[in-house]
Amino acid sequence: MKIEICRNERRDKDTVKTKLNKKKVIIAAAILALITVGVVFHIVTSKDSWLTKSTIQRRALPADQCQRSDIWYLNDAGNCFPNGEEEYIISGMEYFYEKTGVQPFLWVTYYPVTYMSATLEASTTKKPTMQLMTNKYEELFGSDGGHVIVAISKSTQVNGIYYWQCLPGENAKQQVMDEEAQQILKDCLSYMYEPASAHPGRTVGDAFVKAADTMMIDQSFQSYAYAIIVVGALVIIAVICIASIRRSGKENVAYHKTLKAREEARKEEAIAEQKQADLDRKKYEDELETQYMAIPCPNCGGSGNKIRKGTVGICKFCGTAIKVGRDGKIEFLSNDE
Repeated sequence: MKIEICRNERRDKDTVKTKLNKKKVIIAAAILALITVGVVFHIVTSKDSWLTKSTIQRRALPADQCQRSDIWYLNDAGNCFPNGEEEYIISGMEYFYEKTGVQPFLWVTYYPVTYMSATLEASTTKKPTMQLMTNKYEELFGSDGGHVIVAISKSTQVNGIYYWQCLPGENAKQQVMDEEAQQILKDCLSYMYEPASAHPGRTVGDAFVKAADTMMIDQSFQSYAYAIIVVGALVIIAVICIASIRRSGKENVAYHKTLKAREEARKEEAIAEQKQADLDRKKYEDELETQYMAIPCPNCGGSGNKIRKGTVGICKFCGTAIKVGRDGKIEFLSNDE
């Protein structure tokens, strides 16, 4: 009984261990999938971390709301771009115009730092700057609200520092150049403009291209991309879990087959041991039976007394002592003896 209890306990422990292993595999698969999602999401979201992310679905400004102008560029300062760089700048602005429907205008100008510095209070910087840009906008485009003026000014206090501002027309602002879009444009120009490069105008043109692509990105595509990442992670978890369950199921089937075979072997062994014990007991009883002799009592004549050879027996009727030798010789003893 104790052996069987130990076997059952060991079998239960093996079953619990199998279940725990299955849970560990599933948990490990889930953790791996989450790590994968996190890494992919980090890669996707950390790209161009300096750039304001576009979260608004925008449509290009209708062509009838922007009167195309042949004026793209005005250099009042002459200290930002060398000669011959205009073609790079205009090429990038033309791409911006095609993508957004808003025609940009680059104004290279000179202001005191108090006008252009983004680090100073808005009351002393933004208002004067915006007023000057508003005046320039009305001078160039009048009531046409489909343009955006982008102004760049070099710091007079810190060498190599440039300040960017932008002012969209009313139509452009309402439909395309919202606050987020303006910040995207300024981020691209501030980060990508390299005045010390061989072609600084090209870096500005590239900035306009980058800004247009970022502002007009298809938000549904981004949603689909994130959804694909999440679904992909779930698929990975499902595949690993299914594979684990199948593998565990096969292992369980094989394990239970082994247990069943062991159990049957134990039963057969127990049956064989029981049969051998019965045979040994019967043999012992048979041998023991041959050691007894039926002796009639000489005193009372009672029969039915069985006395083993080599021992002294007592008549169960009158109590007379009867001795039987190992050779089967009977010797009668009196009650006194």
